[in-house]
Amino acid sequence: MIIDAHAHILPQRRLDGLSIWLGRVFPNHPLAGKSFTEDLIVKELSRNGVEYIFNYVFPMEASETEGLNLFNYNLGKKFKAIRPFGSLHVENEGKESIVDNCIKNFGFSGFKLHPYVQGFSPDDEKLLDAYERMEELGTLINIHTGFEDYYPQRENTITFSMIEGLIKRFSGLTFILPHMFYPRLSEALFLLENYENVYVDTTNIFSAIIQDEENGMNRDREREVLMDSLNKWSKRMVFGTDHPAGMSSADKIFSDFYSFKVNDTISRDLLYNTAHGLILRNGGLGG
Repeated sequence: MIIDAHAHILPQRRLDGLSIWLGRVFPNHPLAGKSFTEDLIVKELSRNGVEYIFNYVFPMEASETEGLNLFNYNLGKKFKAIRPFGSLHVENEGKESIVDNCIKNFGFSGFKLHPYVQGFSPDDEKLLDAYERMEELGTLINIHTGFEDYYPQRENTITFSMIEGLIKRFSGLTFILPHMFYPRLSEALFLLENYENVYVDTTNIFSAIIQDEENGMNRDREREVLMDSLNKWSKRMVFGTDHPAGMSSADKIFSDFYSFKVNDTISRDLLYNTAHGLILRNGGLGG
């Protein structure tokens, strides 16, 4: 059994836009210009052994928040594999009510913020009330880190000190850090070693290392830090595909992961055990 701890099944309009974006920014991407549907995405992940999916949505504008969270709720009703996460925008009014609705009424497992795409800093003062409410409810927050080169138009860099400051301030809130600040993996390792409320999401890291090396970059240091992290902290690490916005097709992403030949214990932690443990507090995997 596999839990894909990072996927992006979005409304069809957003999926169509993603396909166009891939074709413009990554013309050699195997999914560039391809048509995505929610049914196809679930089918492709299922073919790779995925039985449960952490599905992340995020509004580009404040006006999208309510509809997008409702979309994810309904998606979870349509597919028993989907474990929905909520989101919000920095400009939303009544953020505590949005958090309450997602957790208490929709039964979501946590929240996702992608500040680069959404266009704000994760430590913006207007988000603090939302974090406080999430902390009170004992939920999860996934905040994008790393791959800054993909977002050159954004002025607000998601820095190590910014994320560490939030982790310290909201010590009762569980943080999931996707991409481990790639390629600065040592920053994520430091946070794992020093803060018990930190988990990391290895999504895109295995494929990024392979692709960077194919492009002539030396990633020996990144491989070393990744393996050190896995050997010490696999019980606080998860894996996902980012499908359909990942580094390649779902098939290739799983192939890249397996090519690292991690031992069975680490593999089970990343592919199932850690993610399962994270959401047991929020009702487990039941439909």
